[in-house]
Amino acid sequence: MRNRGASRNGQGGQGRHEGQNGQGDQGDQGDARPSPTPRPLTGVSKTLTPPPAAPGPAPALTTAGAPVLQRTTGTADRVVELTTGAQPVIIGITHHGPGHFVVDALDGRLRAGSQLVYTDGPFAARALANADGRPVRALRIQAEAPWTIELTDLTDAVTLDTYAERPASDVLRYTGGPAIATLHYRGTPTASDGGYFLTDTFAPDGSGFLDVLANHTGPWQAEAPLAGPCLVYARADGPWSIEVRALGG
Repeated sequence: MRNRGASRNGQGGQGRHEGQNGQGDQGDQGDARPSPTPRPLTGVSKTLTPPPAAPGPAPALTTAGAPVLQRTTGTADRVVELTTGAQPVIIGITHHGPGHFVVDALDGRLRAGSQLVYTDGPFAARALANADGRPVRALRIQAEAPWTIELTDLTDAVTLDTYAERPASDVLRYTGGPAIATLHYRGTPTASDGGYFLTDTFAPDGSGFLDVLANHTGPWQAEAPLAGPCLVYARADGPWSIEVRALGG
């Protein structure tokens, strides 16, 4: 093997070099015989894996059309200070692309309070802030794609009559009296535990917490008492629905 390597550098025995010019001895001609022609394999198919499909757009948020009090956009990690003060607000959150996306609510000392979003890919949801006695001063955004934050007042909560269905977290307004609520959380396959589902009710003006309707992980369905009128705030990693049946109805 060493002589073959040296021959390629022009320093090996002259027999191989001269044989290539028709002047070497017969022994070196044997060393220069052509390589066998490759034969294609038969009965073997090649499977090509298609590239992953590009993520679709984030779903549109369902709102009541209230004016936007504050709008902030970005494309990477950022801390967004809320300019609306201590008044209760609805936070519209949209992630427009692939990658990880996390939104945490921060208190007056910029310490993490509740986690509003923890997901991957395009996503849209709404959250309720400053309605439970724990003021939110800022939001910490961790993102790998463009995102949008929009703040509106409580008039932007869509009215819940008898039934509503949402793809993720949202804030609804129930204006009726005492009722029985049937809640159904479908879960999310991207979470090992099926995803989180927490539903609370708050005073209609956002002045305080009232009750817990649901607090579960994974697919779930059950009934809970609904003492209206109230705001209904569901924090959900996946699709959920609520059906309301008034007492005596």
